This record gives sequence, structure tokens and C-alpha cells, in this order.
Amino acid sequence: GAVALQAAYDHGEEWLVQLLEYLEGNLAYLEKYVAEHIPQLTVVHPEGTYLVWLDCRALRLDKRELKRLMLEEARVYLDEGFIFGSEGEGFERINIACPRALLVEALDRIRQAIEGLPGSMREGASREESAA
Repeated sequence: GAVALQAAYDHGEEWLVQLLEYLEGNLAYLEKYVAEHIPQLTVVHPEGTYLVWLDCRALRLDKRELKRLMLEEARVYLDEGFIFGSEGEGFERINIACPRALLVEALDRIRQAIEGLPGSMREGASREESAA
């Protein structure tokens, strides 16, 4: 154990730099994808973590409906915001410390699930307000 720990301290910087670059790439991909393909959601830019909040409140789904949308329709498991308290309702947390292909698949599934919602939910509150 001590030898491995020493090796990590002595030779781990390059790995850490590559990891951080990869995570930054995944975050950039997530932010761009959501902005272009799932405008009903808002990415809350993280501060020092690979766990990213998605603001889903514009979908106007209660916590039970949002959980069903993600689990049953999109077939992705995200951390539901409500488990962190009532202020987390309407938020989902996604882990971006994963292979890019997995992130792409998850986002595609979420997009397809949202596209399957009835029109007023799919379009979200922000679009309805701008049309009024």
C-alpha cells in the first residue's frame, strides 16, 4: 500500500492532468448538448466536482413524474434533487466522470424521453412565456 501511495504522489500528476482535461471535456459536451438539444433543461455549472445539476423545473413535472421520466422513459438513473431537501425538487444530478460514449447515450435517452412528453411539458415554461 505504501509503495503504491508513494508512486501516486511521485508520478500521478500527468494522470491527474489528463483526468481533469477529460472531465472538462465531458462538462463542455454536456453544456453544449443540453443547450442545443434539450433547451428545457438548464445545466448548473459545477464548482469543483464531476456531479452536475440539471435544472428540470421548466418541464413542470412533480418529483414523482420526473423520477418516472428519467427511470422508466429515459432509462437513466440520476440522483433526484429532492433527496437533498425540498429546494432540490425539480433538479437531477448527473455524474460526468464516465466514458464520453456513456454520457452521449444518457443525454440522447433524456432528450428522447422529453420529446415524448405532451406538448406543454415538452416545450417548457420558458418557451411558453416567450410566445405570450
